[in-house]
Amino acid sequence: LRHRRLDGLLSPLSLPVSMLLFAWAWHAPHAVLPCRTPSRAAPQPSLPLRPALQPRAATASCSSIAEPPEAELPSAATTEALPPLFAQIEKSLEALTGNPQLLLEAVVGLNLPGGVATYDRDRVVGYFQRRPTLMVSRAYEFLRAFQRVRSAWEATDGSVDRGVVLRSELSALGPVAVKVGQTLSQRPDILPEDVCEALKGLQTSNEPFPNEEAYRVIAEDFGAKGPLAPGLPSPLQRHEGFDPDAPPLFAKLTADCIASASLGQVYRGTMHDGREIAVKVQRPGALRQCLLDGSVIIVALKAIQGRYWNGDLLAIFDLVASGIVQELDFRNEARNAAAFKRSLSFLGYVDVPVTLPELTTRRAMAMEWVHGRHLSDLAPEEAMRMTFMSCEAVTAGLGLTGIVHAHPHEG
Repeated sequence: LRHRRLDGLLSPLSLPVSMLLFAWAWHAPHAVLPCRTPSRAAPQPSLPLRPALQPRAATASCSSIAEPPEAELPSAATTEALPPLFAQIEKSLEALTGNPQLLLEAVVGLNLPGGVATYDRDRVVGYFQRRPTLMVSRAYEFLRAFQRVRSAWEATDGSVDRGVVLRSELSALGPVAVKVGQTLSQRPDILPEDVCEALKGLQTSNEPFPNEEAYRVIAEDFGAKGPLAPGLPSPLQRHEGFDPDAPPLFAKLTADCIASASLGQVYRGTMHDGREIAVKVQRPGALRQCLLDGSVIIVALKAIQGRYWNGDLLAIFDLVASGIVQELDFRNEARNAAAFKRSLSFLGYVDVPVTLPELTTRRAMAMEWVHGRHLSDLAPEEAMRMTFMSCEAVTAGLGLTGIVHAHPHEG
């Protein structure tokens, strides 16, 4: 029965994805479909920019796609069709730089001082529809991943671990797919238990991105003038203004991440005053990758809606996508954490790590380190008591406070 449930979940997707590929191939006859896109693309070289517009981090991620230069900027004809304010912003950026990351940040409102990312379906899809090669290539990656998972699922000789295959494919596809895998890991009513167990690794042990990229984000966003910590190489040591004799940003910082999930990875550190902290760093290119995947999914949902599903799939997806875009700004996470802690303080047993405002930016944040144990490491009596308290806290959020933890897995 579970095998058939997965079939029912995945099979309808192959038709709309195929339709999507055909439609774009028809409208973009010069697009070339790759036989296999590497799961980790090399970072794209930065284009010369004015200092004020220099991007703060590399835009490549473990599943990003190299974008052809000719597809990076919209033509005058497409720009004219945009809303007046957005068209003016994009036209100004086009005149100043060819960097697509800055154009994408303008789409979600991050180009303004103190801007916070917001989701607008039409703007996001419009941005990527003017870059059809990206969307066709990404849709093709989804289709190939689906075919590999289906082959593993249909293997009857036991030679293939379908849970490992599914986890590997979701991890390679990037943040959105990893979030789907994290959710499915908690649903043994949809997938077999052995597959759910394999997917739980996506909660804390997803494929990490290079430490050097994380160090660069930390140094740039936290304004480090010298080393990050004793014994760690600084990614900015060749940059103007770097002072090797300046005091380190942290007293200690782990050389490798201690956990890696869908949107970022975590390092353990110590402040100079002795406070233990966790430093969370966003995956480079996570915003771009999530919005690209969202655009492909939106087109697929438009093909599915009315044929395989009568509900308003786009409205559901818009709600989820809006939440993900907000989650990609760690300043929102810090505010939500404080609000969530206040809302359940009356229970007496719910706590939330305190974030450090001076070390909280869109791409990186530091919070207090909490000593604890994983649910699987607890004795049965402890685990049962913790489960009761967790259910009570979730119910209080749903029924009393209206502030709900939207990702309550045990990772």
